[in-house]
Amino acid sequence: MQNLLNTQKSLMISSLSKENQPEISYAPFVMKDNNLYIYISKTASHYQNLIDNSNCSVMVIEDESTCKTVFARQRVSFSCEASILNEDVEVVFEEFENVHGSQMMMVLKNLDFDIFKLDIKKGRLVKGFGQAFDILVKDGEFELNQVVGDGHK
Repeated sequence: MQNLLNTQKSLMISSLSKENQPEISYAPFVMKDNNLYIYISKTASHYQNLIDNSNCSVMVIEDESTCKTVFARQRVSFSCEASILNEDVEVVFEEFENVHGSQMMMVLKNLDFDIFKLDIKKGRLVKGFGQAFDILVKDGEFELNQVVGDGHK
């Protein structure tokens, strides 16, 4: 899971509109202390969606061009609660500079962007066929439990 989160630079994000309609987009992210952070514009539809309803779902998925098969791409999805970051903004912004480049981040810093913290509540890691794990968060650490059952036949 760590390798996937370290090699991908953006995540898919699903949020709900005021009309309770699902909307999906993507956002560059960083991970720090087992929390996800996204840096998004106030004009993005998911910005206002997250203000109105802090619940969201995100997914980081293996690149199609490097996977063995598109039917079993490695992926991790999380159910999260989003909030605008008010503390440690510079520390997280510095992490964005490290991951996404200081030149780009300096341009964005002068625009209408805010950092959202995505507090992970639970998740699911899929490593491939028959290799799914539920992710629980206990004391800020991830606990993985393999999903068992009838599965693929």
